Amino acid sequence: MTSKEKMFLESKAWVLEKLSLDKTYFDRLSGMHAPNILWIGSIDNLVSFREIINADPGDVLVYRNMGVQVRGDDISLMATIQDAVEISKVEYIVVCGYSHCSGIQDVVLGNDDRPYVKRWLGDLHDLYENRSDEFQDMDFEQRTKRLCELNIRAQIIKLSQLDVIQKAWEKGNDPILLGWYFDLNIGALKEIFSMESNYKLKQVASVA
Repeated sequence: MTSKEKMFLESKAWVLEKLSLDKTYFDRLSGMHAPNILWIGSIDNLVSFREIINADPGDVLVYRNMGVQVRGDDISLMATIQDAVEISKVEYIVVCGYSHCSGIQDVVLGNDDRPYVKRWLGDLHDLYENRSDEFQDMDFEQRTKRLCELNIRAQIIKLSQLDVIQKAWEKGNDPILLGWYFDLNIGALKEIFSMESNYKLKQVASVA
């Protein structure tokens, strides 16, 4: 059996399982309300975000990229954020990094032989190099964890500086920005850094 055939069979089995438990499952799914959370995470899908926070279908809008990067030249992400804030009016935007992120590991290992990956992770390379003294006495696991934490904070600050976020905050609206780290070794989720509407533009600049 090919991987393609297996995927189609698993899909059929999933449909049958859902219908056996709830005959109205797909009717309800098609009528779901607007999501309340935008989740920005890594392409490494070792753990489902829905399992981490026990979310129902439709509760979370998800965007993934390598290294969990918030970049203005990522037009797809910018459009997703604008839609989430202005149309869905999400209450939270979560930036979630985790302990086994391949993008973080590439930077710590110094892997730069793939030009597209190196270009995409340029800000992450800069962050690692600029804090080199801090990483000097750490082992590999400590370095990846610390770089992930620093990256989460940096991406929350980038989010806070976007026009669409600032305009929402000026009106006293959400979203609240949450920077989280998930440790796959122990299954623990912790908050690294957060910002909300009481942060004005000058305050945002001061923490960058």
